[in-house]
Amino acid sequence: MLGSIEELSLVSIIIKLLLATLFGGIIGLERGASGQSAGIRTFALVCMGAASCAIVNLYLLYTTGSADAARIPSTVISGIGFLGVGTIVVTGRTSVRGLTTAATLWATAALGLMIGSGFIVGSFVCFLTIVFIVVVLNRVSLFQENIASRLTMYLELDREAGIEEFLSYMNSHGYSVSVLEKQKNASIHSKDIGLYVTCNIHKHKSHTNLINDLFTLPSVHYVEEIKG
Repeated sequence: MLGSIEELSLVSIIIKLLLATLFGGIIGLERGASGQSAGIRTFALVCMGAASCAIVNLYLLYTTGSADAARIPSTVISGIGFLGVGTIVVTGRTSVRGLTTAATLWATAALGLMIGSGFIVGSFVCFLTIVFIVVVLNRVSLFQENIASRLTMYLELDREAGIEEFLSYMNSHGYSVSVLEKQKNASIHSKDIGLYVTCNIHKHKSHTNLINDLFTLPSVHYVEEIKG
């Protein structure tokens, strides 16, 4: 069965393209569920397109006998970077988002090349590895980030009493503030002041619980964790 798929025939080409579309779509399903702009269609197209490029490369090699077997695949891997850059967003609060999606697009393109080249066993292993990374390791990463001792936040609080109340709360709970930087852009409320704060919470509390507690302070109107 695998031998027939690895051959360059009409049936094998159809199977490869369908397999690449299926694998890419499954990977994109997780990214889409995470709220990323690149979802099922994007990942399915990337994987299928990469597989098509590998198939074309093999076709040229078999028909001309002089084609470079690595030329088109190497171009695909280099070119997918431009698409990946489009998924990376730097927000107004210096938070970089989309790095995982960009890396997953790049890995999915490599998966498509494996399928198109006929390396079916390797493509199954690659597919399962990608799914493990974006699903299982993503949850592990989120858990680790939430319990890390170092926390960076963006806050908007009352211009007059907010900073004093915030620092008093942090000191009374044993949290040390190492960076306190004023935000230059306008805040949501015109009378508020925006601050970037980096603190060490000494693993006393999860980031989520600390942020929820800060929201209970009368002078704090907005809190967001900044993730690099």
